[in-house]
Amino acid sequence: MNEREFQEIKNLLAQLSNKIDALYDPAPVTGPISDFELETSPDPEEKPIPETPAPDPDNAAAKPTYLSAGTVGELFSDMARRPTVADSLAKTRKKGPLKERIPLNDRFLYMKTLFSGDNSLYEKTLTDLQSMDNMQQAEKYLALHFPSWELSTPAVQKFLSQLENVF
Repeated sequence: MNEREFQEIKNLLAQLSNKIDALYDPAPVTGPISDFELETSPDPEEKPIPETPAPDPDNAAAKPTYLSAGTVGELFSDMARRPTVADSLAKTRKKGPLKERIPLNDRFLYMKTLFSGDNSLYEKTLTDLQSMDNMQQAEKYLALHFPSWELSTPAVQKFLSQLENVF
């Protein structure tokens, strides 16, 4: 690039900068300059309400929808009354028998490690545990019938956590 081209680009940039500044600069102010002026509109009673065009019945999908008038608190008050995800999970937590709450992989894990492959013992234990009223009764039942279970093993911990979800 030579000197002439550089000067042309520099002049064009200066002109562009001046045009941009002119767009954003307010009109010249006469009198004292204030930092902030608030423009007020006429009273709402005096302000005419613009008429909305009649809806086009052929193009109902293009019709915009607006929220009804009200405060922000009114708009969000309905959301406060809706159940949360936590509420929904709490309601469904105790639904269903214990047998249905244990995934298939866990069932095989428990059958192999905790019940020594005895399917009937597994089924009977789950049925008995389902009839318990609280977790303390279930723990007493397990301590009485399975004293050899190591509480620190991952399989026992997982079984107890799934059992807690039922109670």
